Amino acid sequence: MSLSLPPTTEPGAVVSATRCGARTRAAVGFPRARRDLIRPDQQLARRRPTTAEFPRSRPSFAVSVGSAVPEPGPEEVFVADVVPDIASIDDSLPPSRSCIESEAYLAHDGDGNAHGDEGEEWEAALLITGTAVGGGSLALPYFCAAGGFVPAVGLLAIAWAALLASSLTLVEPTIRVWEDNPSVAVSIHTVVETYLGKLAGVAAGVTFWILINCTLVSQLAKCGQLAALATGVAANGGAWAWATRFGTLSTAIIIAGAAFRRDVGRINALATTGLFCSFAAACLTGAAGISADALAKANLLLAVPALPAIMQTMTYAEAIPTVVDMCRGSRKKIRRVLAVGSLGPALMYMLWLAVTLGRRDLSAFGASGGDLAAKILADGGMLGAATASIAVCASISTLIGCYLALSRFNADTFHLPLNKGCKKLLALTVLPSLVLAMKGPELYYLAIKFAGTVPVAFLWGVLPPLVMWKQYDGDQKLGVGLKAILAAGVGVSLAAMGYGILGFEL
Repeated sequence: MSLSLPPTTEPGAVVSATRCGARTRAAVGFPRARRDLIRPDQQLARRRPTTAEFPRSRPSFAVSVGSAVPEPGPEEVFVADVVPDIASIDDSLPPSRSCIESEAYLAHDGDGNAHGDEGEEWEAALLITGTAVGGGSLALPYFCAAGGFVPAVGLLAIAWAALLASSLTLVEPTIRVWEDNPSVAVSIHTVVETYLGKLAGVAAGVTFWILINCTLVSQLAKCGQLAALATGVAANGGAWAWATRFGTLSTAIIIAGAAFRRDVGRINALATTGLFCSFAAACLTGAAGISADALAKANLLLAVPALPAIMQTMTYAEAIPTVVDMCRGSRKKIRRVLAVGSLGPALMYMLWLAVTLGRRDLSAFGASGGDLAAKILADGGMLGAATASIAVCASISTLIGCYLALSRFNADTFHLPLNKGCKKLLALTVLPSLVLAMKGPELYYLAIKFAGTVPVAFLWGVLPPLVMWKQYDGDQKLGVGLKAILAAGVGVSLAAMGYGILGFEL
């Protein structure tokens, strides 16, 4: 018996596709199809075995995929009789999942084994929401008070659209790198290095590390302040400083421990649910004091400098690799999670600004440079209690998202196992931000403003268009119109970085 192969395929050959730096290889005739989409005649193609077994109606023998040398048998068998055509399978599957998958991913049995635990779609959406809605929400009235409510809403819309476009741009490259590295914790550092080279990967890694740690520092510093307020210690004294440090340390230990638990998705969901309820309570209790005249006040020139802080507060793209894990690389699910999960924070921030900037007493206080959130907390009452609840729940959710993203980045960069048993990983994830946050609550606004000035604009403004450019160029889909759009995105982001740096220095 002899084995005949299609004329376009050499014995033992593999089907290869270069996906712009992320080179994938699929064994001949073993395309990937999702378990719930596989057809009966594709059962042999649902995994990547070492041999291809034929139906029992034919003489029993095996064909080695690697060597393509069959055992002796009485009957001639063609590969096409056993292995479905890749192109036809690709056409039969929905566009949400690609048919051809990397050899490394198939070797790990596809969806059965991936980098992290699979999660529900709603859990992934709440992770995005929780990452975007953090303790930084308390800082928004402070940054937006000078410009007024209406310009602030416009800046919120711009920030939401820009960050969503940036995130959607990174979805496909992240999935491709994720599929090709099934045993490695993929991060933004890996994605950028794969597509843009080692130097760009190092720049992205350093910037990402700075951004996440700035966010952690701001949240830990604010949590320390909230803990000190809860104890009733007099401010600006020695006892106050130690109370804030103890609160910062306790927060880091508790939240970092929760972030490494297997049920972290549900913990974050509880914190995010509490955040929703707190925002609703703040809106209900504060709505009575809203003035139309206060809402109508606007100064566009004074409003623009608030954009970096808004962008930093709303950013969530660091959670994309985790979402890819939770959604098991389903493009349709991931895009839906990003769109739905990021819309909630934009609406919540708009309502929060209406409550804080729309009240005459708070509006006048904020316009003079005062800390509106601190005043609300000090005044107490129902609005003060709701604001305190917002601060606690938002900080928990943001800290969880940041610890998850930073632990993945450290595991990827230093080749460490992604679990709480690795003490080196825990130290690299928790200690740097904790040490800086011990300085005190004064770092809260400073860290937020600095993070929004350079890291956010570079990571989520400059790099995503460049990665997409490289990806589409490798796929031979880069047209003139797309080139112009991507180049404009890079240019605007660079200009925003320059403006932000100048504003920060002033």
